[in-house]
Amino acid sequence: MEKKSAKIHKPIEIRLKSDLNPIWIDNINIGMREDNITFIRFLTNLPEGMAEQVQIMTSKEHLKKFIDVLCSSVNYYPTKKESSIKNKQK
Repeated sequence: MEKKSAKIHKPIEIRLKSDLNPIWIDNINIGMREDNITFIRFLTNLPEGMAEQVQIMTSKEHLKKFIDVLCSSVNYYPTKKESSIKNKQK
């Protein structure tokens, strides 16, 4: 029998910007367009009110992958509440 050779993958090169400072995020706001582009805002609570820290646009598919990474990172997989499932079925 012929053995399948294992594919060798080239390592992914990630270019990090060392001059970026980390930011604290308290809230997230996500808007979805009809063409499946998402608009994401990260916000911080301040005594004066909320301050927007960053805006991101990405596809719905990329957002789903980001959510998967976040969930697996903290080992938390939320489930839909029964009331929201019943409301969608009506």
